[in-house]
Amino acid sequence: MKALFALTAAMLAALPASASAAGPIGGQFEMFDVAVQGNRVIGRYLEEQGTGPGRRCSFTFAGTLRPDGHAAVTAHGIGSPPLSGTLSLRNDELTLSLPQVNRVGGCSVPQGEPMSGTRTLTSPWIGLAQVTVPRARFRAAPTAKPSPRYVVQGDLVGILRHTGGAMLVEYASGEGRPIRGWIGTGEARSVAP
Repeated sequence: MKALFALTAAMLAALPASASAAGPIGGQFEMFDVAVQGNRVIGRYLEEQGTGPGRRCSFTFAGTLRPDGHAAVTAHGIGSPPLSGTLSLRNDELTLSLPQVNRVGGCSVPQGEPMSGTRTLTSPWIGLAQVTVPRARFRAAPTAKPSPRYVVQGDLVGILRHTGGAMLVEYASGEGRPIRGWIGTGEARSVAP
């Protein structure tokens, strides 16, 4: 129990000081994962419908936030050209307007209707990365031995901090509490366009 408390305290101490009430903070907004560092915002939208070979709408976006929480963003989806849009990130609400979103494979949004989400997780993510190795085992510290907990190839993690060749990440599956730990920078790739 003491080891668990020490691990939790060490991870909390490692969080960036930039997560203040002075500006927007990242996290999850239903189908959106969002990271904010200074005035830069990056995010991913993922909507899956059906089972098996169902419909999947997924794209990343990035932009520069103004003090009022609005941003002009550019979105990138597989098989589509870059798309321009606007983002509003205020309080616990996110609204993204991408007039040409249906050019992204799998996306079917009524013409002119913005996509929106209500905050479901608050976390001071400074970046987002997708795991690129079969298993990335969490560590209690950048150079500690691997724990039994891990994320798998394709999982999206929120980046909390970088140190040398490691990054403190958080995996939030939407079920239960998010899991935090250190993984190698070579085990995941940034989703920033």
